[in-house]
Parts: sequence; C-alpha cells; structure tokens
Amino acid sequence: TASSNPRLLSRKQRYLLCRPQGGLNDTLCQIEKCWKYAWRTNRLLIVDTRNSGLACGFSEFFELRKKSSRVIFDANEETLEFLNELTCYPVELRGKLHIMDMALFTPPNFVLKSNPSIPLSFDFSKEYQHAVLVHEQCGGGRLSLDLLEKIRISRALRPIILDRISHLHGKYCAVHVRNTDLKTDYKEFFGRILPEIQGKRLLVCSDDAAVIEYARSLGHSLEILTSSEIPDTRGRALHYFGDRKKNAVDAIVDLIALGKSEKLYFTNHTGGISSGFSRLAEHLYRNKYVIQNLLQLPVSGRRLTKWRITLFRRQLKEFLQQTCHKARYFQSRSANHSDYISTDASQ
Repeated sequence: TASSNPRLLSRKQRYLLCRPQGGLNDTLCQIEKCWKYAWRTNRLLIVDTRNSGLACGFSEFFELRKKSSRVIFDANEETLEFLNELTCYPVELRGKLHIMDMALFTPPNFVLKSNPSIPLSFDFSKEYQHAVLVHEQCGGGRLSLDLLEKIRISRALRPIILDRISHLHGKYCAVHVRNTDLKTDYKEFFGRILPEIQGKRLLVCSDDAAVIEYARSLGHSLEILTSSEIPDTRGRALHYFGDRKKNAVDAIVDLIALGKSEKLYFTNHTGGISSGFSRLAEHLYRNKYVIQNLLQLPVSGRRLTKWRITLFRRQLKEFLQQTCHKARYFQSRSANHSDYISTDASQ
C-alpha cells in the first residue's frame, strides 16, 4: 500500500514522525499540527497512532480524501528501521524509534521516560536540519476540524458505521456527556434541558455507562437511543480502557450519530469547558456536509458549494504559508539565522 511504500523513503528526504497521545480529538489535532509544519517545511509526514487512544494504525479508521506522496498514515517496522539510521531530533531518540514505550506523561508534556528533562517534541516555530523530527504529545483544540477536510472514514469502517446508525432514522435530539477522567454534573444538566426534550427521541452518548442509565430513568415520555454500548470504566478514560480499538470505533460511531442530530446538547466538565470530543461533534452538527464527506455520501447544492469554497480557501492559505516559509527559510540559511538548528555533530 501507499502507506508503507518504500519508494516514498529516501535519504534525500526529511521526515516528521507524529505519534499522537490522547483521545480522538487530541489525536486528530496533533496530526494536523504536524501536517501543517511538515507542509511548510517540505517534510514527509509519517503518522504512528499505536500509542494514541486509537491503539492501532490510523488507516484502520481513516484514509486520505486525495492521494498524497507527502503523507504515510502507518509507520511500519520497515519504515522505523529506515528512520533509525538517520539523524534525529530529539537527539536522544536516534536509533530507538522502534521502541514504543519511551514516553512518560508529566503534565503538561510527554517526556522521555529515561530522561524526563527531554520533551518528546520540538519547537514548531523553528527550522531543523535533522533528517527526522519526532513529536509525541497530546493536546486538543480546533485543528482537528482542518484535518477532517482532508480525510474520510476508511473503506472497511464505513459500512459498519452506516449499519450502527441505521436505527437513527428520522428526527432525534442528542446529548454528549463526558464523565470519566473529566467530571460533569450530569444530573443538573439533564434537569436543565428536560423541558426541551420531553416527548422526543433522545440519543445519549457518553463515556460513562451510569449517565446512560440515568437518562433511561427520567421517564417514559423520552425514547432513549444509543449508538454504542459503554462499559463501566470506573472513572478511567474510555480511550485507555479495555478493547481500545472497539472503543475507538464506538467513538467514531457516536461522533457521526451526534452530528446527524436535529438538536445537540453537551455539557461543560467541572473545569468549566467542554471536551474536545463535544466540540468535534458540534462541528459536525453545524456542518453536516462534513459527515457526508467522511462517509463518502453524495453532497449537493449549497452544502457542496460551501465545502468547495472552504477547501479552496484552506488550500490557498496553506500554499501561501508554505511559499512564505520557504522564502524565509532560504533567506535564513544564507544569513545563518539563529533560529536554524543544525545537526548535532555527535550524531
């Protein structure tokens, strides 16, 4: 496959190895952050999501909307053996990229387990001469929304998702409640929205089985719907519990189901903000053409026009950014700019 094609690997090329940590939104955000840097600096992006909440290759879940020779979605052993022979930053990782358990989380960063003073990342505002840059971090935000415009759900997963949401025909409201590692006063939340949802079909998605059971206890006037069966994690984040691949598929199913709703509700956790997954669902809810594109379903009319305009603007912006960055890069090289980080001679 293209994702493991050795012809894409060359000693003349420079690489960025992205190893996201965290749940679905964090994973998408970290990939997009690396994608933008790799694009600006003319590096080939290699994605390895085995340490993320997905717990396996990214292509198990997603594929590129448009084929590219600048992105490899799964770092196989052959690829890592090749990268191990090249100069690397952080320099402590050279020759060790095949080792999967080097990361230690010390808030707010992942660091090298054997030397916690070394963050597993680099300065995204600077240029590096090292052949391989490594970024292994978590962190959410809205960069995931940009990545959704570049990918679609994998061919193998699409029919599974469509089958799982087939019972959600017609109109329904939806709620998402995060209540494991991030806690929510979900009883107060349901009490607040209950007057609006009485007598309606209500999809309840949560990482906590107790939330769904509580929704079912609210009365017979509500028809409670679900798109995934959630285990009791005893407060542990779902993306690091049990069968992590199944949990990742469930998360994607829930995300699509939430986005297709007629009205979406979600909570803020006790930190006062909503979860990244909730914001991701809100984006799909407000831009349903994204769901159509993710599932390879036909998009027509104003939604198609909006998507094309959005995509064109984003591609134009990225092209201009890359052009400007290259101009500054070559200027800084000729002037020996201080932001240019050269290869450690000891390598």
